[in-house]
Amino acid sequence: MILFVFGVIATIFTYLILSGEFDRVKGPEGREMVDADSFHYIDSAPVGLVDFISIIPRGLIEAGEIVFFTLIIGGMFMVLRRTGIIEIGVDKLARQFINKSILIIPVLTTVFAIIATLIGTAELSLVYIPVIIPLIIALGYDSITATSIALCGTVVGFTVGVLNPINTGLAQKLSGIPTFSGLGLRLVLFVIVLFVTILFIMKYAKKVKKILQLVWFIMMILRSDICTKILRIKNHSLRLKDKKLVLVSCSYSLSFLYMGLLHKDGLW
Repeated sequence: MILFVFGVIATIFTYLILSGEFDRVKGPEGREMVDADSFHYIDSAPVGLVDFISIIPRGLIEAGEIVFFTLIIGGMFMVLRRTGIIEIGVDKLARQFINKSILIIPVLTTVFAIIATLIGTAELSLVYIPVIIPLIIALGYDSITATSIALCGTVVGFTVGVLNPINTGLAQKLSGIPTFSGLGLRLVLFVIVLFVTILFIMKYAKKVKKILQLVWFIMMILRSDICTKILRIKNHSLRLKDKKLVLVSCSYSLSFLYMGLLHKDGLW
């Protein structure tokens, strides 16, 4: 529905805004680049009915790399979820942070930010959200807190892009400057922005937890079955062999994914 609404708005604007374009020139290694001084107006070509109907399919095709990248990472998480490792992890974390629940915010936000600043894209936050919502709710917060942790952490990491080949590496290569130069500055920015982000989320989480304590009390009286299902922490365990297998599989997959991104962008 959201994509459809944005499609309608964009289509209307094609009738209201003058059309213009930049010339493309060959850049390093034959890559196309925009000539910043070449903007000129062209004849308007408003979007017709057929083009409007095909907006979303064509958008998915043109953004196919990002779409499939997100689907593959999401698929990996679903495989892990089927094995039960995610539920076990949620239970273990809930037990560890049950008396210091506020600390889960800097821990998870930092983890998501590090992943995004090394290999991920902002779209990965969509994969994390359904995974951490049960944990955050079990610790007494709301779904907005969980969404903030996943979204803000991922966006901070991707925006700074300490060693991310998707944005920093490719942009520096196209600009003709040493790849991954300025690492120290980006590390400082990463720490500062991440620190401010964590403080912002924690401030909201403390406020919402006070409100939810009263809500939980009322829910436990009215619908104790729901609260029991959400807050129940089961005793799960994994064999050492299973733990090693999951660790090796994840490390192997993420390593090859990172090398593939470097190779694709000509950075390795």
